[in-house]
Amino acid sequence: MHQTVKFIVRTTSAATLLALGSASFAAPEIGANIELDNTHRGGSAVANGDKGLTQSGRVEISASGKAGTNMFVAGKSAFVTKKDGTLGTDDMWIQLGSAGGDVKLGRFESADLFPLAGDTLVNHAGNVYGANTLRGRKASDVFHAQGTINLGAGLSFELGLIETTNNNIVGGSKGTRPVLAYASGPVSARVGFESGEYASGNRVSGYGITGSYDFGGFKLTANLAQGKQDSATTLNQSAVGLSATVGSLGLGFASGTNDIAGGDTKVQTVYASYNIPLFDVKGASITPAFSSSTVKNSVTGISTDEAAFRVRLNYAF
Repeated sequence: MHQTVKFIVRTTSAATLLALGSASFAAPEIGANIELDNTHRGGSAVANGDKGLTQSGRVEISASGKAGTNMFVAGKSAFVTKKDGTLGTDDMWIQLGSAGGDVKLGRFESADLFPLAGDTLVNHAGNVYGANTLRGRKASDVFHAQGTINLGAGLSFELGLIETTNNNIVGGSKGTRPVLAYASGPVSARVGFESGEYASGNRVSGYGITGSYDFGGFKLTANLAQGKQDSATTLNQSAVGLSATVGSLGLGFASGTNDIAGGDTKVQTVYASYNIPLFDVKGASITPAFSSSTVKNSVTGISTDEAAFRVRLNYAF
């Protein structure tokens, strides 16, 4: 099925209009997929009302396009219909720039500083900090802008800015997030920082480091994160993660410590998933996944846990 979608960009810059006037235009890409999760949760860390078997899902319809040669304009919109009957927006952004750098504005996610390979199901029994508080995809009224500079030799630098008048947004009413990334051959790495402030003046800050190596059929990823949140008491957070993909199999481990005055809690999570093509149909798959997590309070000595199993059906069409 072929469709025509028109992207309209208005600007007061004469230089931008001239650049677009000489640009080459490409047809937009239209895509859709359905995802259905069948999940069973149990354990002492799970509320009684959340235990047992549940089903959730979503249908995503997206349109994206890019036009230009030396200078370009790109855009994407992804609308989501959920199984509970609600509608939402996943991505909605516009990007302006060139091969040397660009600016992106709208609803999107910036670079992940704590990626977990094969994360079909990763249910932590407690908080595991991943330096992704200011990564993006916040509420509808949040201003999110990101500038990226391509430095050459596999290096790039991005700087994200988030600001909102909503005091309840996680990560504060404003904040910045610089990330330096490197990718060359089988090696990729990122190091980034985030610093935000609530309207109350309380601050959240931290950093994350992630690196991966692709051996060919086997990819290993390691993460490290450290953060701090100031409120009535200071919360210091740290986390490490290690994950791997072996063909269609994903395996991972994450450990987090949340240290406040008088004690701390330690969280440990292991998970696994396996993606299986469904009936040799292009874009169709079934993914069984398992997650097990425990959290222990060092003061009380009490431990709670959560175990979850999921079967995900996905079809991209």
